[in-house]
Amino acid sequence: MLWSLLYLLIFLALGFVLAKTKLLLWNSIFEKIFSLALFSLLFSMGLRLGQSRDVLSQLPLIGLLAFFGTIFACGGTIIFQLCMIPVYRVFDSKPDINFGIQEKLTDRHKKLADSYAVRPKQSISKRLAFFLYNMKKPGILLLLVFAGTGVGLILPHFEILSNGTVATWILYALLFLIGIQMACGDSSLKASFSTPAVLLVPIVTVLGSLAGSLILLVFYDITPGQALALGSGFGWYSLSGVLIADLGYPMLGAAAFLSNLLRETLAFIVIPLLRPIGRWESGIGIAGATSMDVTLPVLEDTWGAQIIPFAVVHGVILSFLVPFLVPFVMTF
Repeated sequence: MLWSLLYLLIFLALGFVLAKTKLLLWNSIFEKIFSLALFSLLFSMGLRLGQSRDVLSQLPLIGLLAFFGTIFACGGTIIFQLCMIPVYRVFDSKPDINFGIQEKLTDRHKKLADSYAVRPKQSISKRLAFFLYNMKKPGILLLLVFAGTGVGLILPHFEILSNGTVATWILYALLFLIGIQMACGDSSLKASFSTPAVLLVPIVTVLGSLAGSLILLVFYDITPGQALALGSGFGWYSLSGVLIADLGYPMLGAAAFLSNLLRETLAFIVIPLLRPIGRWESGIGIAGATSMDVTLPVLEDTWGAQIIPFAVVHGVILSFLVPFLVPFVMTF
């Protein structure tokens, strides 16, 4: 597992270095390649599941594990964020918590929040339309996994498919592209890594998600590392499940994929319900890594544009942690 972590780091760092030295720059072509790699990765995950008949026979168990993994990870996140309210109130009086990126990030990500065809309004019908619109992409990705599983069932057994070799190399390519994307991102985010007030929210999200995931040990005969891995995706379902499957745990990988997909879905429902609490940290926390993109509009609608910089920084940090945290916790 540590070797797998090293390989992931090498490909991510390679893309980052090439972009920083201007040898490669993120553009529309790389964006299309990234989408193709992501679709291929999830399809290959389905192929691997289809070739693993023993895993498919345990689908009910996988579904229950995913459901409870989601509930415990999200519940732990919310509880930890609520417990930190007294600390957050101390930072409320600090004028430098936006560290000069408020206007830069707000303008750029406000456009992202406004780019959705349907914004959540007061009517239930529009909120439902907004929810369904945002579930379009996860639905497509889920269909890719199902399609791959069907193809894997039809095809005769191929070792290169069942052992995850194809998925592994697609994953390396995807991480290489992620490295390029990170290096070409907004440089103003650098300041967040030296600002305790902004760093605190993702730290609490990580601790809450991992602590909640450990409750699974009471109900399932799994190792602490496997329980922690389920909660270490923070909603990034398209990567975390493949990472775990690539480490030799296809059943747990399938559960992680579903669990993180459920976390993103649950975030859309729960974020508006957290508004009466009056603290935006709990909403950003349950959104996990998706707080910088998919769930950003509903966060902005619930708490206002002033939280956009915090949501973006939170999502960036968690997204950076996932490729390393998932294989690392699996060692326990």
